[in-house]
Amino acid sequence: MISKEKIKYSNLANFRFAKLNEKYLLTTDMGRWIFLAESEFKKFLEGNVKKNTLLHQQLVDGGFIKTRKTELSQYASQYLKLNSSLSQGPSLFIFVLTLQCNHRCLYCQVTPEKRGATGFDMSKQIAKKSVDIAFESPSPYIGLEFQGGEPLLNWPVLEYIVKYTKKINKTAKKELKISLVTNLTLMDEKKLAFLIKENVSIGCSFDGPGFVHNKNRIYLDSKGGSYKPLVENIKKVQQAIVRKKQKSNGEFVDNLNAILTTTKFSLPYPKEIVDEYLAKGFNNIFIRPLSPFGLQRKTIDIIGYSAEEFIEFYEKALDYILELNLGGVLFVERTAALALKRILSYKDSSYYEMRSPCGAGIGQIAFDYNGNVYTCDEGRMAERMGHDNFKLGSVHEDKFSTIVDNEVTRTMCLGSSLDNQAGCSDCVYKPYCGICPLANFIEYGTIFPQITNTDKHKINKALFEYFFKKIGDEKYKNIFESWIV
Repeated sequence: MISKEKIKYSNLANFRFAKLNEKYLLTTDMGRWIFLAESEFKKFLEGNVKKNTLLHQQLVDGGFIKTRKTELSQYASQYLKLNSSLSQGPSLFIFVLTLQCNHRCLYCQVTPEKRGATGFDMSKQIAKKSVDIAFESPSPYIGLEFQGGEPLLNWPVLEYIVKYTKKINKTAKKELKISLVTNLTLMDEKKLAFLIKENVSIGCSFDGPGFVHNKNRIYLDSKGGSYKPLVENIKKVQQAIVRKKQKSNGEFVDNLNAILTTTKFSLPYPKEIVDEYLAKGFNNIFIRPLSPFGLQRKTIDIIGYSAEEFIEFYEKALDYILELNLGGVLFVERTAALALKRILSYKDSSYYEMRSPCGAGIGQIAFDYNGNVYTCDEGRMAERMGHDNFKLGSVHEDKFSTIVDNEVTRTMCLGSSLDNQAGCSDCVYKPYCGICPLANFIEYGTIFPQITNTDKHKINKALFEYFFKKIGDEKYKNIFESWIV
């Protein structure tokens, strides 16, 4: 390798690099990247890349080489494009409508209450105050997301929030999206008709074939498993969405989306899980590892696995998904699509796990059922585990400015900035990555752990390596580009 004495430092802009597939991958804070052969990398470091060549122009355009024409404003514009959500203010607001639930999923992050438990529902008064605070955000985008427990168990307040939000938005004129995260087993025709009419996006958990899903997602309201009522309602929701699209006159109508939470029971069946999604009419899957919140801390010996086991599962699933796409079946893995939007289009995907800082308190705020306000959904989950470190205030006493501008929010920004984490600041994947300070606190007792020793780091690094290796093959790159259109 080249000696340090031969490096022409005055010629080089700021970049990070790593050897991958016998080539060197270089990235910048603006998200630009390039693969160089070893001979090209040597010439680049020594300042011997000939001007007026394609390679020289690519290095200049990507911000790897400084020239007299280099404009700071150009780099600033590119950086802001990659991290646009950081400058907008909070845009995602979680509404915890109830802690009641008719499930006891082995990986539940919430620590829920049984159906029928009293004192765990959001009131209309708290809901109104929460919506009013959300609309004080300077962001032109407002996303409301209903969480639980099972949010359908507090239907009157859900319905009230949708109507009230749309009423005040006639004046506020925000770009508005309302979403519901539900186990879907309590959906009925009246509720579905309202959600479709009001264009509320619906997302559910779906862990694949019944023999996997029923192990993970325990159904309390029946001796049978949760799989059967879920798939029956999946079909009903999808049919209702199709009917809405046919009458929409060009209005955007979101598809039903589903999330796969991977457990030990999932690991032998990557192909079967993808096939189950296809069979039930989905054109995408969101593959997620376990999170260290809620009941999962008590069930980890039953459902847990190593980082290496998850990586193997994920890569097998994605290999199969890419095969399907090569065969003409458009099917998207959403974790990859969110990462690839940053990598291939240099745009912010607004995904909080791929932001630095992550957005706790500055991009996302959670309103708990009792009016307490937290940095994010994970913040209120931590509170249920006995950690009240992430509370920002209360809708009864605080306003938007005091909720956002306080020491907890500032601490979360510091704890989730990759520049403040040893092992992250010089990582080649830094422009596309992010960390969760709350998960770090729950797992390691600090928001500043030894990141390179964490499972999350191992998983993120492996996934980015996988994406970039596949991008090096034109046929896979073309598939990835079709996912982010």
